[in-house]
Parts: sequence; C-alpha cells; structure tokens
Amino acid sequence: MTATLNPAKTIAFSFLGVIAFGTLLLMFPNASAEAPLSWLDAFFMATSAVCVTGLSVVNIGTELTRFGQLIILALMQAGGLGIMTFSVFFMLVARRSVTLTSRYAVGFQPHRGDKRNLLAVLVAVFLMTISFETLGAALLYIRLQEIHAAPYALYSSIFHAVSAFCNAGFSLYEDSLMHFQKEIYLPSVIMILIVLGGLGFMLVDELRVWMFKRMHGERMRLSLHTRICLVTSAVLIVLGALVVWLFERQNLLLGLKMHEQIINAFFLSVTSRTAGLNTIHTASLTNATLFFIVFYMFIGGCPSSTAGGIKVSTFAVLAALVRNHMRGKVTASIFRRNVARENVGRAVAVFASALVLISIATLLYQVTEHIGISHTASKGGFLDLFFEATSAFGTVGLSTGVTPVLSAPGKLLTIFLMFVGRIGPLTLGLAFWARKRGPSYEYAEEEVVIG
Repeated sequence: MTATLNPAKTIAFSFLGVIAFGTLLLMFPNASAEAPLSWLDAFFMATSAVCVTGLSVVNIGTELTRFGQLIILALMQAGGLGIMTFSVFFMLVARRSVTLTSRYAVGFQPHRGDKRNLLAVLVAVFLMTISFETLGAALLYIRLQEIHAAPYALYSSIFHAVSAFCNAGFSLYEDSLMHFQKEIYLPSVIMILIVLGGLGFMLVDELRVWMFKRMHGERMRLSLHTRICLVTSAVLIVLGALVVWLFERQNLLLGLKMHEQIINAFFLSVTSRTAGLNTIHTASLTNATLFFIVFYMFIGGCPSSTAGGIKVSTFAVLAALVRNHMRGKVTASIFRRNVARENVGRAVAVFASALVLISIATLLYQVTEHIGISHTASKGGFLDLFFEATSAFGTVGLSTGVTPVLSAPGKLLTIFLMFVGRIGPLTLGLAFWARKRGPSYEYAEEEVVIG
C-alpha cells in the first residue's frame, strides 16, 4: 500500500533538512573570514537564509568569505522557491502520484481556464523566478558598476536581486542599503523586486494570463483572491508610506529633499512587510514608527509567495468579517462576494495562533534577555524584543540591533520563530499534531455570550 503523502510534514522536514545541510556548510573554516562560526551562529544564519528572514548574527559582507556568502545565496534561493516545490518536482520526475492537497501545499491555486498540469506550473514558477531575478540583477548592475569593479558589481547585483525577490533581506553592505538613501533608481528596482516576490507566483501568473487575454480581446475576470491581494497590498503600501512620512519627517527624514523623503517612506513601507532591507537606520526610528512597523511585519505579504506574516488575504478577510459583524451580518464579504466559511475559519485560526505565538515569544525574550533586570534598567528593551519577535515570525529581518547580542536561548527562540513563521503555524500543526481521521459525528450546538 502506498503511503499517503503529508504535504505539511514534507514541507517541515524539507526545510529542516536544508537548514541542517546549510549549517554544516557554514561551519566550514573557509566559510568565515576569521574564526569558524559556532554551531549556534551557523544554525542561526542557515535558518535565517532558508526561511528568507534576513536577521543576522554576523556581518555577511565582512565576516563571511565569498564561499560563505554563496552558501547564503543558495539557501536564500532554495527558501524563496520553497523546498516543497522541489520535493514535488522530484516526486513527479519519479512518477509518484501527487494529491490535490499537495498542489495547494506548493501554492498551486489554478485560475479559471488553467489546464496545465502541476509539472508545467512548477516549471513556470522556476522560470518566472529566474527571469525576474535576472532582469533585476541587470537593472541593479547599471548602477552598481558605477561604484564597483565589474566582477564585484555583477556579483553584488545578483546577490541583491535574489535577496530582494526572495524577500530575504540580506545585504553584502554593512549598512544594508543606507548608502543609497538619497537615490531613486536603485531603491525603486529593489522595491519592485520585493513587491513581485511578495505577491506570489500564482498571482503574478494569473495577471500574466489576464493581460494576454485582454490583449487578444478575450474577457477574463480576476479571481477574488487576486483582487483582494492586489487592492490590499496597494492600500498597505500607500498607507504605510504616508504614516512613515508623518512619523519620521521630523526625525530621520529631516534634512532630506522631498523626493528623497518620499522614496525612503515608500521603501520602508514596502520592506517592512516582508523584506528587511533598509535605507534608513531602523534603530533610530521613532517609537511610533517602530510600533507601526510591527503591525506591518505581522501582516506580511501574499499567500504562496516568498513573504511571511499572516498574509494580506488573511488580514483582508478578518477586516471584512469585523466590518460585517458591526453591520449585523455573520459572513465576510469582499467585492460583492461572500468568503467561504472554511476560509474565514482558517483566517481566524492563523491570526489567533500567530498572535499567541508572538505574545509568548515576547514573554520568553523578557526571561532570556532581561531576567533579574528591573524595568527601570531595561527601558526600551520591551519594544526592541517585541519588534524582534514579530520580525522573526514575519520573516522580515528588520532589527533594532539586538540580534547579534541575543543570548544562546534567545537565538534558539529566534530560530524557532523564523522556522514557524516560514512554514506557518497551521502547517506545523498539521505536520505533527493533526489527526489522521476526524470524528464521524458533530457535537450539539449551543449559544455563548460574546462581547
């Protein structure tokens, strides 16, 4: 009898396997510029790269050799594409059957009229990724060849294109992209790559098909999922830029020209939901901005993308549910369509599990980093660690600077958060705690007073 494929468990163990392999490679003496990385630091960096987070306990540009940097690059690419994508691909090559559940595990959400098989979709995902990264690297090279020798400019262009599209947040520069904060061209290219990577492979592919049909005079209605993700993402980007500008115009944006203020506000709005690259110093942001960014890191990007967080579709469904309940309705409706109850239930579960996880993690950080220290002596520490916990779970990579100085238990907690944030708390639960078979009966229904 053929064993039933558990997509959730396949995802979890695939990520763990690549993280373990990456840890071993990063511990090689020739991966570090000076002393070899400890097993904990190598484990941290491998997890951060595979989970496309960007939090770092070492300076990649100075403390890792070219070999070590290439390991990080390869792990970012593997994590961005999704280990499950490769797993299913190899199973298809081996002619093993793949269930419908497995299709959704790799983000296969067929839009109307899509008759391709899964192998064709996975090939399209791979080609789309390589195409965007190649184009991005070429555009970045135009600027970077002005400040670097050609070989390093090409290398840096490829590294940052992959990091941006995979929403990884790693940079070869010690100050991330702060050197380019007064420019428009390079930050704009990075932002476009981040947005494309955070929209999701299937959404971009559906847009491609939609544009192709419109060019040929055919009509095609975009799916509700795509419309929700596009509109919500656009609103979040514009709203985030406006809020950042209002909060920082008398702080970090002070002294910059108006067009420089605008580009930096938009860059932080885009990168704070998933990417982690920064053009202004994160630790120097106002408390209001840092707290606002926490919300954005919690939301994240779109499903089936390289982004983390609870996802914009989850946020949109919950917002619609709250709005309708205030109007006396019991369903969530968006764009004159009722969202399936199963989707609403999953959105609530994702939100609740993520909120509980971050809350517990923040409490544990207070224990591991501030045990025995009074509140007066640790002022500012709560927001820093709350920010760190959300950044790790949202696989964002922004930090106020506490990552390298975390204790060993703190680093292990961050590793756990990055792992859970990348594969999702519900996926982790399905992998290790889900029942094989649900009960064949339902309990009697009874009302409970709420609110």
